[in-house]
Amino acid sequence: MAPDSRQDDRPVKVQILSGLCILAILILAPVLLSWYLPAPALTPQTSAIVHVKILAVNDFHGQLPPGQTLNKRPAGGSPVLASYLKSAMASSDADGTIIALPGDIVGASPPQSGLLSDEPSLLFFNEFANPSCSGGGAEYGCNMVATPGNHEFDRGTGELLREINGGNGNLTITHIADPYSGSRSSYTCANVVWKENSTPVFPPYVIRNISGIPIAFIGADTMTTPERLAPHRADDVQFLNETESVNRYVAEVRKQGLHAIVILLHEGGKQDAYEGTTREGANVTGRVTGIVSGLDGDVDVVLSGHTHEFTNAWLPNAAGKPVLVTQAWSSSKGYADVDLTLDPTSRDIVNKSARIIAAYADSPPGTTPDPETATLLSKAGQAVAPVIGRQVAVVAQDITREKNADGESALGDLLADAQRSVMETDVAFITTGTLRSDLKQGNATWGDLYTIQPFSGTVVSMKLTGQQIHDALERQWQEPLPPHPLGVSGLTYTYDTTRPTGSRVQEVRVGGVPLDPAATYTAAMMDYLSIGGDGYAVFTKGTLITTGPSDVDTLASYLGSFPRPVNMTTDGRILRIN
Repeated sequence: MAPDSRQDDRPVKVQILSGLCILAILILAPVLLSWYLPAPALTPQTSAIVHVKILAVNDFHGQLPPGQTLNKRPAGGSPVLASYLKSAMASSDADGTIIALPGDIVGASPPQSGLLSDEPSLLFFNEFANPSCSGGGAEYGCNMVATPGNHEFDRGTGELLREINGGNGNLTITHIADPYSGSRSSYTCANVVWKENSTPVFPPYVIRNISGIPIAFIGADTMTTPERLAPHRADDVQFLNETESVNRYVAEVRKQGLHAIVILLHEGGKQDAYEGTTREGANVTGRVTGIVSGLDGDVDVVLSGHTHEFTNAWLPNAAGKPVLVTQAWSSSKGYADVDLTLDPTSRDIVNKSARIIAAYADSPPGTTPDPETATLLSKAGQAVAPVIGRQVAVVAQDITREKNADGESALGDLLADAQRSVMETDVAFITTGTLRSDLKQGNATWGDLYTIQPFSGTVVSMKLTGQQIHDALERQWQEPLPPHPLGVSGLTYTYDTTRPTGSRVQEVRVGGVPLDPAATYTAAMMDYLSIGGDGYAVFTKGTLITTGPSDVDTLASYLGSFPRPVNMTTDGRILRIN
């Protein structure tokens, strides 16, 4: 499907300046204009149609090691993903190939990346950068472009900028590249601004030149990021409306004569997966649909992320024109292979389609993992081995994230039980989206527990009234629906989904005793949830907040308190000893 061609009828204005004025501009340009350089004055090198390939990897989450599955097959891990990407780059007959990273490249990462401040993951993607890439926004020939996601802000804005720009900082970690060089990707984000002066933290857009045709890439992070961060991690920035922010800079690049526009959006939706090129009639749900429907008619492609789902669809923008929207799961399990056709006369995208490629490890090219990446992974593994290798427990059988009809899992119940026990509270709550790996049968190490919840979070306790506990449970069905239900410990409850929202929770018992709305109870949870994360704002009303150990150390302490091996009852509710 091709959008309508758009002719550029705006003449290019040229000003002749005196030598003094030119000198002044040369001095000020790096400071004032480094983010807003206009597109280069380009003359198409050919009158033929130009073909561009984009390989988009969303939500990598530092997944350097193997261990992921997709459709019950082994998938991903950086050496496997690299084999797919390098194969796609080598076999492409496109006039140019761009590697695009629509957010959450880092954050919530396995220890081989997370314990090293995610430097290894950024070094991994540097492997794909061409010689034109140095990390700035004005490199028209660079083949790498990225936008931050919510997890990029997990360690604060200052640390995020260090990770991108390079330098060892004051960290005591092992730098597998010393000094740390930073990312060679150009970061763009239109909707994250400094609170102090409302200026963008990153260039709102970057421009790439393929065979003489400029393409604008505009980034945007989900405006819900503050709800997903631990306290005070990004107090210095604001997250503005995604659609309004993108449209502002679409208008700006259009004034420069650009009509080929690609959005890197760290927000997404959900769609039934299929193989092959983009199909008509896709039923996409989620926030991405509303964002795309408000985008300027010049927007051609949205490379989405955040929801860790499959998306390959055309969705209408504000002008009713089809926008190609993609997303390829998460954690290195796949990528979007996007094909664009550009008309050198209109300098616009006239055709677009995509395939979502699964990076299976049991079929070529995944059966030949990339050796350069394997070396990087080995170095990262050696750096963290002394920490992650400590054995914590012996697990009698797999304890998994697999959810039952109520949205609970054995692993979620285990984490909630651990937090309640260590913090010595009446109840505990977790949000089920925090689980990133299963706890496998056999020897469980500290590194295994870190991989399950790689957020560097802290467990806290607080006092809640019975009514607030009841309200938290009701919140699971209220609009806007939270992204994840609650896991609980220390209480049981019944609910009826046929009743109106706000009155679905029927009976709540704490320690087997009916909940008293007027009584006060102690509750344990992650600091992220305590500030209203995932939309559970009721927890911000808690009082007498006490800070406990980290999430990983909490689980390690709990598991380590039992003789070995530890086992779970069949319903996953009670930990017992064999």
